[in-house]
Amino acid sequence: MQVHTTPMRTGYGAAPLPDDRLVMLEEVDFKWLMAGLGWWIDTDRLHNDRSYAIHLLDLVESTGSDVLKGCAALLRAQGGNVVHEHH
Repeated sequence: MQVHTTPMRTGYGAAPLPDDRLVMLEEVDFKWLMAGLGWWIDTDRLHNDRSYAIHLLDLVESTGSDVLKGCAALLRAQGGNVVHEHH
């Protein structure tokens, strides 16, 4: 019998979260961390403008924040879930 598993986030002592909720939480973390550095994120544009999203993720490399860099790396890895493709 095969069992289907879904990637989960288990940080902060919380119950594991499905992958789509993980992406949402990483996006929220990213937005707050960026705001803390004075960069405000346009959520609609983040989801609809690939070049804007890539630019924001690239900006992270200029920060000294390892937490923000880790968050950006996770969002970049889930790029299709953060920036929606329009066909």
